Amino acid sequence: MLSPFNLLLITAGFSVVMLFVLGSLMRSHIPGLREWAGANALAAIALVLLACRGLIPNFLSIVVANTLAGLAICIIYLGFRRYYGLLLPLKPIALSLLALFSLFLVFHYVYDSIAIRTVIVSWFLGIYCLAIGLLIFQSAHRSLTLSPYPARFTAWVSILFFIGYGLRAVVYMTGTDHLISTMQASSWNLLFLSLGTLVMPLLTMGAIMMVHDRMLSKAIQDANHDFLTGAWTRRAFFEFAERELLRAKRMKRSLSLLMFDVDYFKRINDTYGHATGDNVLIDIVERAQLEIRNIDYIARMGGEEFSILLPEADANAALAIAERLRARLNSGTSIVISPGQQSTEKTVPYTVSIGVATHRADEGIIALMHRADIALYSAKAAGRNIVITAEEAMVREA
Repeated sequence: MLSPFNLLLITAGFSVVMLFVLGSLMRSHIPGLREWAGANALAAIALVLLACRGLIPNFLSIVVANTLAGLAICIIYLGFRRYYGLLLPLKPIALSLLALFSLFLVFHYVYDSIAIRTVIVSWFLGIYCLAIGLLIFQSAHRSLTLSPYPARFTAWVSILFFIGYGLRAVVYMTGTDHLISTMQASSWNLLFLSLGTLVMPLLTMGAIMMVHDRMLSKAIQDANHDFLTGAWTRRAFFEFAERELLRAKRMKRSLSLLMFDVDYFKRINDTYGHATGDNVLIDIVERAQLEIRNIDYIARMGGEEFSILLPEADANAALAIAERLRARLNSGTSIVISPGQQSTEKTVPYTVSIGVATHRADEGIIALMHRADIALYSAKAAGRNIVITAEEAMVREA
């Protein structure tokens, strides 16, 4: 049977292992990692000090060890607050740690009671576990995430540890178990120490799961969004288009496509510089998003060319959206020219030409895009700053 000494050392070993795992994630620069690593280091030291009861001065194995354990859970909590981008309540936490340290001094040197000390540290650790759980439940929506599972897992684990620490406090408050020493091999003490071996590893494991989920979410978002404009990438656009095409066929709904690019974009770059050209592209996406619906997709197909997929929009609706978009983009954008002491803000005029095509029952996405592309080039040939439908383009070519 495991002794309390062995359980404490095993838990310290778990914390050391978690340090290596957290260290492997440091280059991700995700907030909270440094706090969680520091907390595990403190926990490992605290557990070794607790295990050395009787071998080292009581001040170290009782007062310092339990204060370090309290500091570790506080830093875990701060790590989760930093992870969610929240303010760090350092003063209240420092005061709570000072209170914990003072109470341990009183109930060791003034009135020596291991039961009272156990109740105090149990409530301290339990309340911070509850705070972690509630924080995650309240803040999960703030985080870029693929799945709610990592956050829910960590939150519920924290709540369960709060219940466990609360039960421990009640057991020793009521005298259900008469505790003489931390190393006492009673059933209750071994149970609570066994549960205690899971606290730091499971909270850290939950934090690591949340970090991995955020890293994966960011990688997917970066792969699917244009780094400059924030529009969908070409690859993501084709995925959405194929999915919407299948849905349109299955539900017998309309599907339309707009293809447009900036007229004389090279002239803008040559006149104002490439930085201004980039600002024009950003401005286009921002303004376009004001005209399209939440179910529509705007993607940067390359250079200054964009596409907008319009699910459940027939030819008339697509033409109306295209005309509104052309008019909105016709007003130009305000750009700071020559940043510096003599920088000035000027309006950089630009226009777009738009081709419109509505899906036919017998065609795929490539064919739909080809017709929209033909309409776009027809709009350019017609003088630019105009909307042309695929049907009009066919008539013009004829």
